[in-house]
Amino acid sequence: MERYSENPLVTVIVPVYKVEKYLRRCIESIIGQTYQKLEIILVDDGSPDRCGDICEEYAGKDDRIRVFHQKNAGQAAARNLGMDVAQGEWFSFIDSDDFICDHFIERMVGYGITYHADIVSCRWKTGTEETIASPVTSPAEVKVRTYSGRECYLKYFTSKKLPALENMCIKLFQAELFRDLRLIPGRTFEDMAIMHYLFDRAEKVVFADEQLYYYYQSPGSTVRGKFTIRKLNAIKNYEERLDYFYKIGGKALWGRALQQYQDTLFRYYYLLERDCRNSKKVGKAQKILLGKIRRNDLQLRQQSNISLCVKVFSWIGTFCPYFAGCVSEKLIDIRFWRK
Repeated sequence: MERYSENPLVTVIVPVYKVEKYLRRCIESIIGQTYQKLEIILVDDGSPDRCGDICEEYAGKDDRIRVFHQKNAGQAAARNLGMDVAQGEWFSFIDSDDFICDHFIERMVGYGITYHADIVSCRWKTGTEETIASPVTSPAEVKVRTYSGRECYLKYFTSKKLPALENMCIKLFQAELFRDLRLIPGRTFEDMAIMHYLFDRAEKVVFADEQLYYYYQSPGSTVRGKFTIRKLNAIKNYEERLDYFYKIGGKALWGRALQQYQDTLFRYYYLLERDCRNSKKVGKAQKILLGKIRRNDLQLRQQSNISLCVKVFSWIGTFCPYFAGCVSEKLIDIRFWRK
């Protein structure tokens, strides 16, 4: 099979769980794509509402849709099932409470073929729009940048970072990148646990500076929802990524990732106190976090390419982790510690 065929089959994978209110909008935006050569896989992850019935309803209307039902196992497991049965040359992952511009697949495939890319990314638009829109610009007017996979991560830890680098939904992937990779079931922010492997495999990544994906963040979503003890398992994502960066020999990349990890530990310490103070597990969890913070601080202060400001802030945080976490949470969009 030609790697960059002109009319490739694109597999769109949608995990479905408790989104009855938004599911029709999502599916309509996919079946209404201007690019028609699609395989649409809807994975009902044991949803307790009418989502399973809605999926079957649409499968009866469009023969490109395949529906799979499983016991509730989480978004990662649902996406993995979708990849296991997928037949497409490209993969697109869409969350079932989001929706996409009617040219999303056409534009993304076009950029992938034109630039011989392994990963194509765009911007998203957060809001309450109910109407599926068309792009206001032509592809020729869109600013497009190309990078190697590793360059993307080097940029991620600077003020010129690429938006939502670790989110799978605003991207189109060559299916071959996932040949022996799957998401980790039960892991919080499971995208992050796999993206560094995908980018390291990618010879070329294309970023198109246009909003093609509509992102809806419900109050109970993983990102916006109240912090819980369970979300601490996301720490494993940072630790595994640090180990990976160290192994591939990128000292500058490893140092920048260590700074982000330390910042995250501070925020988690603060969020535990803010949102979970009534839990009996908070004290033990904070003690574990403080141990990690102090070990990271020793490593940070040994790095010659890390600024004095970062080192001082990290050191203060070993004595006042709640204060450091509060500051980090308030300045999360500023990331003052990045060069």
